[in-house]
Amino acid sequence: MSGGPYGRGKAPERACMKLGDWPEADRLIWTRACAPADLLDDATGARAQHRAISNRKAQQGYGRWLTYLAGADAATLTLAPADRITPDRVRAYVEALRRLNNSSATILARLQELGEVAKVIGPERGWTFINAFSSKIRARHRPARDKSNLRLSDELYDLGLRLVVAAAEQEGLQAAVLHRDGLMIALLALAPLRRRNLAGLRLGENLLETNGCWCILLDENETKTHAEHEILWPEELLAPLSAYLNIHRPALASLTGRWSKPVDDALWVSSDGSPMTEIAIYDRIRKHTREAFGEAVTPHLFRDAAATTLAISDPEHVRVAAPLLGHRTFSTTEKYYQQATAMQAHRNYIEALFGSDEK
Repeated sequence: MSGGPYGRGKAPERACMKLGDWPEADRLIWTRACAPADLLDDATGARAQHRAISNRKAQQGYGRWLTYLAGADAATLTLAPADRITPDRVRAYVEALRRLNNSSATILARLQELGEVAKVIGPERGWTFINAFSSKIRARHRPARDKSNLRLSDELYDLGLRLVVAAAEQEGLQAAVLHRDGLMIALLALAPLRRRNLAGLRLGENLLETNGCWCILLDENETKTHAEHEILWPEELLAPLSAYLNIHRPALASLTGRWSKPVDDALWVSSDGSPMTEIAIYDRIRKHTREAFGEAVTPHLFRDAAATTLAISDPEHVRVAAPLLGHRTFSTTEKYYQQATAMQAHRNYIEALFGSDEK
């Protein structure tokens, strides 16, 4: 069985209790909260306005809390849901997470998830002590991600282009896979999307072509910040994109490997003839960057590379890193201003890498 000491099934104490296994009272309260709102019942629909993915995350985190209670003191599961959440138990929960080598970022996420569900099961109670625990942990937080292998965006872009060039010297499946991987890496270097958005690119849906101009348009339901994000497909990658769409993608889509399923309009196609998953993209990018640089560069580090590259190449415009990466700014601005700023941020970033043609 793979996965190291904490692989699937190896550490049940780290699992998140499934909703079907929750105590009946907890399950009923949460199910009602996630149901469509009822004007005559405040308890029903309390979480209806939240995105489904946010509710699933909170549900999963609360399941982790229940797993802890079941192992530490199963008798507490007979108490009313809100009565179980006490400062002493939450403190012990945090210590248990630490003993299992959870990072401070993970612990902060678990506390946030517990707090979100606590507001549902005990809306009349004060849960400020959960925020207090979070504040103490946040004050001592150190990033778990090792950024010692951070590369600049031009290095990552050059790697992508080298793979595209190398693909032209190959034939068949090897050429298609190499070109696809090179295009992904080069695109991510110039347009540092989140991995979920990169994997979710769909022709005619969020990757659109008009008069030879390609645009990536992510609506508010596709972005982490719930804000639209629009950028032009980099001009430098139009030729590689054309070759991919006309030659290599059709070749990949025609394959019928063990895991094949309909490609439909997915941009990235695997060697099994299926839409590439997030983890497949993650693995391919790590493979090529490890071979090129000696250490793997994850897709998320491409986003750090973009901000770092901009700070070095164009420090006067470093603040545009936020819209470039699809982050929210500190101040609230109008929707269309943000959209225009994001587009300009991307143009500034490309100019910082390749230089402006203006004299």
